[in-house]
Amino acid sequence: MPDSRLPATRHRYAIYGLVVDSDVQFASIREAGGPEAGALAAVCIALAPAASISTRLGATPVASDGWIDHAVLGDGSFYLKAGDVFEAIVSSDGRRADCTAIGVTDLASFEANLLNFVLSAALTLQGEEPMHSTVVDIGGKAVGLLGGSGAGKSTLAAALIHGGSTLITDDMLRVTFVDGGARAHAGPQRLKLFEESARLFLPGVVAEGQFNTASGKMMLQPRASHRDVVRQHWPLAALFWIGDDTAKPDEEVSALRLTGAELAKVLLSSAMNLRYQKIDRLARQMAFVERLAARVPVYALRYPRTFAAIDRVVAEIQRAVGP
Repeated sequence: MPDSRLPATRHRYAIYGLVVDSDVQFASIREAGGPEAGALAAVCIALAPAASISTRLGATPVASDGWIDHAVLGDGSFYLKAGDVFEAIVSSDGRRADCTAIGVTDLASFEANLLNFVLSAALTLQGEEPMHSTVVDIGGKAVGLLGGSGAGKSTLAAALIHGGSTLITDDMLRVTFVDGGARAHAGPQRLKLFEESARLFLPGVVAEGQFNTASGKMMLQPRASHRDVVRQHWPLAALFWIGDDTAKPDEEVSALRLTGAELAKVLLSSAMNLRYQKIDRLARQMAFVERLAARVPVYALRYPRTFAAIDRVVAEIQRAVGP
């Protein structure tokens, strides 16, 4: 049977510009209303017995990257297991995800991981290319921060929010193309931060934060409520890559615009679901990268990884984005 800690009542949500039906009640995203309430759901998240997922997986070989176990099943569906948090199988068309909680998962960690990994897998199977990015609103424009886990995206986003920006999405960015431009869609209103960064940049919401047992970070809502989010998409103005090229403490902060092979490499490596490696996906990824690169400037950020340098980094990002 489904985990008894998870309320098995169907809910309907609006997230990433999509309607999602779910057996799980989520705290960080808003319920669908108005025309959304009657729209066709893009993804259905269903609770399933652990035994049924194990049976469907069968003897299929499973790969692991240390945190996520994954496999493409014979029918084209995609299996995911995130540590001691959840198991899921996403249908081959990306329309349905059967999930179960495992271990001693707290509901906040279950929600955060499910929304990241399962929805990104679902969108990938539907033919989209969600990106691993934390995105903020700077002057009405979406600015995305790219980089691997632990690169500092959330800390830099928190500093930008501390300076007046607002959170658009953390971890996963869904991009769509409209009228010659790119749009960034709003994600869950929570930011995962280590406690030191949280207390430095977002002290006013630390008391209401929740500890994510899977990541060792705090999960914070920079806004008073996800219901405050009325706007659902923004023009994507720029992307900033936080790589391994760390400046020395006394070096200048810089944002160098990327071109050519280096640009393609950064965008390809920023795919949210690199674990799904069907042959036909590479052509789709290349087409997405070409389309995105033609519309959105991408910069490589170089700066010392110290709190003392953060104000300079924020100023450099704002300079590059412009008024």
